[in-house]
Amino acid sequence: MDENHIYREAKKRVKKKKLFYRHLGVYLTINTIMFFIVFLNSGTFGWLIPASFWGIGLAINYLSVFGLPGSKGIGGVDWEAKEIRKEVEKMGGGLSDLPREELELREIQKQKRGWDDSDLV
Repeated sequence: MDENHIYREAKKRVKKKKLFYRHLGVYLTINTIMFFIVFLNSGTFGWLIPASFWGIGLAINYLSVFGLPGSKGIGGVDWEAKEIRKEVEKMGGGLSDLPREELELREIQKQKRGWDDSDLV
């Protein structure tokens, strides 16, 4: 596997993690609102049925992203960059210790490999 492929795969995994945390936030927000609206007005637990099925879906989403229990920190751009580096390292890539300029230089060097001095004018 080349480094670009590993980086793209790591970025996809981090995006899945980020979407899971967004899903969890929406789940908690909506169900808190439902609790206050339904339970406090009518005193029933009818809101628990849809919340339970949604919770099962959320649990399946968690398992598909993280595997068995064990969560990591939630965050923004810094967290995403850190997670990408972790995923790259897991996949055997060496991008995590390279600055951005060196990565761009490697890309340029890869593009020039087929050139010969005689090709230049």
